[in-house]
Amino acid sequence: MTKTYDARLATRITTSVDSRLRQLALLQRRRISHLLNDLLDAVLPTGQDLAAQFARCTSTSSPAAPDASTQPAGTGPGGTTPTPAPSTPPR
Repeated sequence: MTKTYDARLATRITTSVDSRLRQLALLQRRRISHLLNDLLDAVLPTGQDLAAQFARCTSTSSPAAPDASTQPAGTGPGGTTPTPAPSTPPR
C-alpha cells in the first residue's frame, strides 16, 4: 500500500523541516508519528530531569519576603521607608 504525504504536519514548522522529516520517514520506511516520537524522545529531557529542574525553579524563583516582625516600624519591604501618597490628586 502506498501512502502519499502531501499535507504539512503543523503550521509552526518550516517547510524545510517538514520536507526533511518526510524524506527521513520514507528512507527509514517508518510512520512519521513513530519517527517524531523517537526524535523528540532523544532530545527532550527525561521526566526525572524535568522534575529536578522544576524543583530548582520553584525553590529559587521567589525569594522569601522579609518577616514583618524583623523590620523597624514604619518601613516597607527591604527596610525602605514608604513614600507618602500626594495630598492632592494630579490633574
